[in-house]
Amino acid sequence: MFKGLFTRITSQKPHIYAIIYLLLIPIFALLFCFLPGLEIKYTENSPKIIQSIYFSVVTITTLGYGDITPQNSYAQLLAASEAIFGVVVIGLFLNSLSHNLSLLSQEAEKRKEIHKRYKDEVLKLQGYDRLVQLNIDYYLKYTIPVTTPISDRNSEKVNRDFSFNDMQDLFKTTLKFTDNQFKPAINYYFKSQVELQASVKELICNVNVRYWPDLEELCLNFLRNCKTLDFSEHILNQPNTCLGDEKGSEFDEEMIKNHTGEVKYLKSNAINPYVALFYLIKGNLEFIDKYQAQVSEIVKGSERR
Repeated sequence: MFKGLFTRITSQKPHIYAIIYLLLIPIFALLFCFLPGLEIKYTENSPKIIQSIYFSVVTITTLGYGDITPQNSYAQLLAASEAIFGVVVIGLFLNSLSHNLSLLSQEAEKRKEIHKRYKDEVLKLQGYDRLVQLNIDYYLKYTIPVTTPISDRNSEKVNRDFSFNDMQDLFKTTLKFTDNQFKPAINYYFKSQVELQASVKELICNVNVRYWPDLEELCLNFLRNCKTLDFSEHILNQPNTCLGDEKGSEFDEEMIKNHTGEVKYLKSNAINPYVALFYLIKGNLEFIDKYQAQVSEIVKGSERR
């Protein structure tokens, strides 16, 4: 109980001790003025209450000018008590002030360290983002031949509003001189898809993305979506599959070309892998836009801090 009481007394804010110290002056002044049995020698040139306040001030501050003096033991004891109270409260005030300044200093150091760690993570994010951006460019490059009919591939601009029918030539060549002209565009697309996934995974594994929960959730949803809609093994094997005298890839291209109505999964239907591919690409394009916007905002926000 005493330990708790002592802790409560010695752990107040500095302004509490300052208020107590100032309140002791009028309290003791009233006691000096009106408490019976006290004998105090006052001067004769001002009211007693004013002199009591003056005596209380010089007593609590331990100045002791001597122009007003206690004349009996009761008055002396009261004056000594005020001086002791004053010294104790000032000591508690200075101790509390020192403690609070120490806490403020520690808090400032802590904020500085947190800010430094945040800056370091932003720099690390920028480093890994360069790899992600490189793979985004690579991914978009091979999204074009998969989402654009071969007759319309006269632009390097991504067809973001592509329809399901626009994927009809995904098994044809990319028409890029840097690529194997006998390898389907979809092969290059899935290769770029895997590399983009790997770079995003590397980013969230090596950067403390907990600083940016929205970015973390965005990247995790992207990886989750890629895994859920991954029919690459089935699609890439279609050129090697035969349906009578027709290649599976040729049959699938015709099916995509002639599709009408809503793009949705059908029970036990050969179109489902391409429906998944359609929504995979749409989701990835949306992810890329949001990812670039969020990283840009993080970097700009870091520069403002």
